[in-house]
Amino acid sequence: MIFNILQSVAIIIASSVAIYGINSWRREAKWKRQYELAEEILASMYEAHHAIRIIRSPIGFSNEGLSRTKSDNETPQQTEVYNQAYVARERFERNKKPLEKLHSLKYRFIALYGKEYEQHFDKFSQTVHKIFFASDQIARVKLGEYGNDQKLIGDIMKESRADLYGSIKYDDKIEKELSVAIDAIESKCRNIIGKNN
Repeated sequence: MIFNILQSVAIIIASSVAIYGINSWRREAKWKRQYELAEEILASMYEAHHAIRIIRSPIGFSNEGLSRTKSDNETPQQTEVYNQAYVARERFERNKKPLEKLHSLKYRFIALYGKEYEQHFDKFSQTVHKIFFASDQIARVKLGEYGNDQKLIGDIMKESRADLYGSIKYDDKIEKELSVAIDAIESKCRNIIGKNN
């Protein structure tokens, strides 16, 4: 009788220890997955930000834009303008991997931490679209598509150049917008990483 009771108690204790161990392992595995995701997102985000800075660099090279497929009926002036406008897309093609990776990680992150973070991840792809649009707008102005309205042309060129080219000296609206997004994601990721450190 006493042996049966001791045997039952031993089974209960062993089961409790096993359950505690499994739960502890699950918590550790969950934290590890969250930690690795946060770390991967931070690295991808910094790389994506660097890629955007490369795309927006005001420093150009004479061979940039030449990979564009030329249309049969282009004039030499159109070819030059279209090639200049294509530089942003060409730079994007060479630097798109971190931007694509960040975009794919976005869904895992918002699944865990909420849709309110989606807007911050989307800021990176929105920025790329703004850069492309600005490049196209400058090309349209150079080709005379906006007529002779000097105020309109001046406004378009000012806004487009501000979006297309990064600037350290002047108030860079694109950098400010990206900084807000980076700060929000970075804060959440650092909080996750710091939990078990």
